[in-house]
Amino acid sequence: MLKRNATVAVVAPAGIPQLAGVAAGASLVKSWGYEVLLAPNLEKQHHFTAGTAEVRTQDLLWALTAEGIDAVWLARGGYGCVHCLPSLPEGLDGRPVIGCSDATALFAALVKSRGGHLVHGPMLETIATKVDDATRVRIRAMLEGNEVAPIAAQHFAGPKEEVRGRVVGGNLCVLASLAGTPWALDARGAIVVLEEVTEVPYRIDRLIMQLRLSGALDGAVGIALGDFVKCDPPEGARYELTDVLREALEPLGLPVWSRLTLGHDKRNLAFCVGAEGTLGPGGLSQARPV
Repeated sequence: MLKRNATVAVVAPAGIPQLAGVAAGASLVKSWGYEVLLAPNLEKQHHFTAGTAEVRTQDLLWALTAEGIDAVWLARGGYGCVHCLPSLPEGLDGRPVIGCSDATALFAALVKSRGGHLVHGPMLETIATKVDDATRVRIRAMLEGNEVAPIAAQHFAGPKEEVRGRVVGGNLCVLASLAGTPWALDARGAIVVLEEVTEVPYRIDRLIMQLRLSGALDGAVGIALGDFVKCDPPEGARYELTDVLREALEPLGLPVWSRLTLGHDKRNLAFCVGAEGTLGPGGLSQARPV
């Protein structure tokens, strides 16, 4: 995927990054044999985002188009990538883009317009200090083009069969927010990954229903559930999050596999959005990135 001494641009098209985390992440990535360039406006702030929409879009377009940049790594999630999507040009090359959380919106746009390597993995501000060694080892191996092990999964609902298709999805809230836009999820023939953080169960039900009723999940071949961090029901509730997820997803009649260690927890195992994969008793697996 990346050659030694490749240049990685770090951008913040969404929330305001923690600069200490960015510095630590940049240092780690440099130790892997890559050059790191920070976007010109990385330290800007505007309300809850890392600069105005214009500034963030400018940095993102620089990272996606400039000569000499081989990959793009998002500094932080939060919210804001959607502001940049209308300005993405046609004809972008397939340089790797790495991130998670709000990067789901960017991936949703890029998977339709240019493909290439879209790596759902840890943000740069977390890679050095807020994820575990397994997460770091996996993302490094993927960047080097090495084969990685499947992400383990447990059967949750529907048929216990293995399915194959493009792997799409990411953060549930972001995917639901894209319904009705040009970048809405297209799950036809695809394995849909869903993960979430700090959403209570009734909101998770609402988000899944938004995807179902908007047709975003039509034609999917399977569902892979990642981590749902801090998404527990209120104290005293007579139900669990798993009850809500099962009732929301079982009507699809699809194989649903859960407990994939990806999303917003310390173990955030990377996978490639838009690439072919299989999901079943052996977990979520994809071919070696090249």
